[in-house]
Amino acid sequence: MVIFLTMLIQVVYSKIISRMKKTLIIILLIVVLGGYFFAGYNVYSQAALVECSVPEVDKNNRPDNFSLSDKGVLWDPSEYFVRSYEVVNIEIPNENITLGSWWIDAQNNNGPTILVLHGLGSSKYSPDMLLTAGILFQNGFNVLAIDFRDHGDSTCEDGFHSAGQKESDDVVAALNWIINEKDITPNNIGIYGSSLGALVGLLTPAKSNNFSALAVLDAPFDFETLVKEELIYQDFTELLWMPLYHYVLIFEGVNLLADNPEDSLKASNNQPILIFNGMNNDRVLSHHTDDLIESANSIGIEIEVNRYEELGHTRVLYDYPEEFAEKLIQFFTKNLSQ
Repeated sequence: MVIFLTMLIQVVYSKIISRMKKTLIIILLIVVLGGYFFAGYNVYSQAALVECSVPEVDKNNRPDNFSLSDKGVLWDPSEYFVRSYEVVNIEIPNENITLGSWWIDAQNNNGPTILVLHGLGSSKYSPDMLLTAGILFQNGFNVLAIDFRDHGDSTCEDGFHSAGQKESDDVVAALNWIINEKDITPNNIGIYGSSLGALVGLLTPAKSNNFSALAVLDAPFDFETLVKEELIYQDFTELLWMPLYHYVLIFEGVNLLADNPEDSLKASNNQPILIFNGMNNDRVLSHHTDDLIESANSIGIEIEVNRYEELGHTRVLYDYPEEFAEKLIQFFTKNLSQ
């Protein structure tokens, strides 16, 4: 009897220990996964955060009057002021999103039109966009300047950017607006993008080829590498890339790698690309332009490359405005129907 009870106790004890081990393993997995996703959330909540408003420094800017004083330049931009423009709101079908936009009409009888796309945390009120819009308008191009969702005057969806994944939907809606509302055909539509706007422009062919030429300034290209570099730029570690990616995928429903520039270019109609790149650039490192050039050449896309060793991020239009304007106008004039 004693032996039987001893054996019974041993069996019960072993089962209890086994269950405790399983419970501890489950608890450990929960703790590890919780820490993993919390790390992703922590990075996302800081690195992807954008203000759903016009940046304070740009609030007084408009197409008819804007300042370059915060850009460290002394020349007067008034020759590029646009006296007449229309405030328009572009609705995105099946989404509760409205894009605050400006339509600048060059009275060119449904002629060449450029969609201009701003950078991260910026808006259509930025001098980058207004100066470019003025250059284009003065040379006979219609211009549509939009704010991406969660930027400027557009709908605040959640206060976070999606690194071009959702913003490229904004571009598709803007292209369709130009075609449907202004009766302008895709062979007369070009896109100009700066920084994030350049990335979004490169991502657009994955969703729409309703344009015929693309100009980019300091364009990101290798997205995974870009995120790791951005994490370092914002004083995180690149090791947080995977927690960030999985957090955004599972909890925000956004696959940051769903569309990438290389695959998007393969889906394009081989629209020509004009590239501007400041190589002394700590925000979007110059190897991204190297990768863009290599990818475009391998696909057979016609490219025109302008690189400036001494210039920083998006500085070319301020430091070499006449050269920038000349190359931009020549490119769109050549590649869009008149």
